[in-house]
Amino acid sequence: MTTDDTRSRRPAPPGLPEVAEGEWEPWEGTGPSRGRMNRLAVAAFVFGLLGGVLGAIFGVVALRRIRRTGERGRGFAVAGLVLFGGWALALALVLVLTVATPRSDPEAGVRGLRAGDCFRVDDTPTGTRTAPEEVTTVPCTAPHDAELVDRLPAYERYADEAYPGTAALSARAETVCGQRQRSYVLDPLSLPADVRLRWYVPSRVEWRTYPQITCYLAAGPAPLTRQLRQDATVVRPEQLAYLTATRELDEARAVLAAQSPTAAPAELRALVERTATANARFWLALSGQTWPAQVKEPMEKLIAEAQEAATYWRDAEKATDRDQVLRLVAQAEQRRQAQTALAVRGALNLSTVQGEPAR
Repeated sequence: MTTDDTRSRRPAPPGLPEVAEGEWEPWEGTGPSRGRMNRLAVAAFVFGLLGGVLGAIFGVVALRRIRRTGERGRGFAVAGLVLFGGWALALALVLVLTVATPRSDPEAGVRGLRAGDCFRVDDTPTGTRTAPEEVTTVPCTAPHDAELVDRLPAYERYADEAYPGTAALSARAETVCGQRQRSYVLDPLSLPADVRLRWYVPSRVEWRTYPQITCYLAAGPAPLTRQLRQDATVVRPEQLAYLTATRELDEARAVLAAQSPTAAPAELRALVERTATANARFWLALSGQTWPAQVKEPMEKLIAEAQEAATYWRDAEKATDRDQVLRLVAQAEQRRQAQTALAVRGALNLSTVQGEPAR
């Protein structure tokens, strides 16, 4: 027997010849996995191309299965993992750049403020009429420079009108902001004496994109440390009823006192008629309200004074002589006692001195 004949032989399965050790064995490794493509590996590659997280999941599962079964597709599984990693890295870079890159915020500066917001303005030239690029919103109890009243359209009639210039816009702002302040601060006595109404107007560049007038209350030399807002959203119902009733009369009396010394006869008559009508509306409005117990006594006295003054106002309306008109006006004013109005305000927890907030 030759050396080859002496090589060890292993028994073959039934029906197959014995084969010497080291020779090819036709039954070894001939399972169903040999040569078959792993489907999960292909799926990992496809989802990796699309950027889905399934590319990573399928890739990991496919590699484990291929290691166990010997299926083909390891390259597809690895490619799916690599592609997913590329997508993840790109997404991370986009997020980093989005956060780090400055953006043009349409709500920056005063555009982001709402009525009642208190804010500080840094490095803004005194007397500027255009809005600053940056403001710092703070709680109204913290020191601040200003409080936003409202933002109103800067155009007079049409949104597409030509830029009218800063002088014309400032004149327009003085009117519309003054009107808005009347509703924002129903009680002028509550405003500190050094607080002034101010406004920002749009520049020529802003005219086409943000044609708004910004109305705000500006602090004096000392910063503000409270909210100045005194409108229907802040004051109590009984306070609102009194402030609404007295506003028209107070304004009419103030105009009459300022203009009567130099007013022409026709103008004087119109001023007197306006004040007489406001006085009548005043006491009628107060008489129609139900007041808290602590307010009833001073309120009844205030109504009686206004009714007594009404007689002199009616006579002043009928008088033809200027001196007689002014004398009757003075007598009507004497019927109103300042202490009575202060007693009503105190009972309503409203301001009794300039700058005192309502309680």
